[in-house]
Amino acid sequence: MSHSQSGFQHWLALCRAAGFDPAEVRLVMGRYQAYRRFYARSRSEPLALPDWFSWYHQETASEVQQNAPTASGCSIDPNAESRGAIRRPAEFVKVLLAFEADELRHRGDA
Repeated sequence: MSHSQSGFQHWLALCRAAGFDPAEVRLVMGRYQAYRRFYARSRSEPLALPDWFSWYHQETASEVQQNAPTASGCSIDPNAESRGAIRRPAEFVKVLLAFEADELRHRGDA
């Protein structure tokens, strides 16, 4: 097993142990990576993942509380099971950090 595979299994194991949907983790990480790419082009310093996630969590929770009717399972449906980012943000950010560490190892940046 390679070092990057070991890291991948680490974030995935954390994700599963916490009961989060890996697809949700990938989706949120994709949004963070898009944010970082945007700031890299503007030569501004982007927020670190935990700081960005704090903002993301507040924005997403606000959308959920708008109580707009949504289709079941939609990304802003408060009744959707895959809402770890909203329901348990402290645990969710730990999984995101493990995912980010794996990505860095995979690219050889760590």
